Amino acid sequence: MAQEKFILYSFVGSQWANVAHLGLAEKGFKSDDYEVKEVDLVKAENFNHEYLKINPNGTIPSLTSPSLERPLIESTDILRFLDETRGTSLVPSDPKAKEVAQKIIDLVHSNDLTTNLILLQAHDHEEMNAKRSSMWNDFVRARQAKLEEGKTAHPNHPFYGPKSEENGALYRLYTSASEDELQRFYETTHDMYRKFATGLDKLDTLLVLPYAVGDQVTEADFHIVPWLSHALWGAGTEPSDVQNFGTLEALIQKTMPGFEVKPRIKEWWSNISKTRAFKEVYPQLH
Repeated sequence: MAQEKFILYSFVGSQWANVAHLGLAEKGFKSDDYEVKEVDLVKAENFNHEYLKINPNGTIPSLTSPSLERPLIESTDILRFLDETRGTSLVPSDPKAKEVAQKIIDLVHSNDLTTNLILLQAHDHEEMNAKRSSMWNDFVRARQAKLEEGKTAHPNHPFYGPKSEENGALYRLYTSASEDELQRFYETTHDMYRKFATGLDKLDTLLVLPYAVGDQVTEADFHIVPWLSHALWGAGTEPSDVQNFGTLEALIQKTMPGFEVKPRIKEWWSNISKTRAFKEVYPQLH
């Protein structure tokens, strides 16, 4: 009897969903081994009541399988689930390398290195006006509309109230903020870019090379790749210009003049971009 497929809930524009896609590529899964269900983040489908039954955090990715008691809703757990099914493990066997890998994973998933900074924040009026005229304005508005709809339909649901307040603060900045509110927003953006720059420098010190923790590709590599690709793309880098860090550096330099991405990160990126899984999932930045 054929083995039942697992289902990956994904979206082409989701940075963390691509942790799973890199794992699928690395482990040699075929398209008929699993099913992908697209959850459109631009339309805020991740906030649909039915999807929240799968992932109560309303995030992407998620994975369900007949072999699992409950859905997996974190990219780290999903990659490890895929990893355990076949081939050489992506989790380092050496305790020291395993510790470094976990530090790297924790760092790129931390608030200090959130790519929402690049996608949704603004340094000044010029950037804010550009955001308001871009897809991000539609994104913020669609999220708020879906959250308000969910709050009305399901007033006792624990997700919709807090999330609508959280997103509502950003929605108001995009639609009706006062000058004072915008100036505070810009100050927060500068603070966040300082932390982002510090986080990049910390990542540089953690990398062992040629890959994240040494000679073998590990789970750490497959968490850095989607995060860094999304940061480069979000900064405005031409998607086909995979090795160009200049646009991201210029954006950070608005807060940190003279900032440059350190050489070890660039060397690691050059190395990992030559791997089969990278080429399959990232023919261009996204």
